[in-house]
Amino acid sequence: MSAANKADPTQLDPFRRVIARHCTADAWSADMQHCLLATQTIAEGDACGKYLSPQQASALQADGQAAVENMGSDSTK
Repeated sequence: MSAANKADPTQLDPFRRVIARHCTADAWSADMQHCLLATQTIAEGDACGKYLSPQQASALQADGQAAVENMGSDSTK
């Protein structure tokens, strides 16, 4: 895998926090947890969504979108 396929680790921190919060709060299945732990690319992580209920997926998507929108404001601090 080339470096172009990997994100800067610091850019992923907001998403890691969102994922960790939802994993616990939404009681993700062991399948989902194992799938995410095995991922090395964003595409692989996206494919793990099949293990989420519609409600879990919706909650994760909403907070993930908020993290994206806040990325620009966090970089100015």
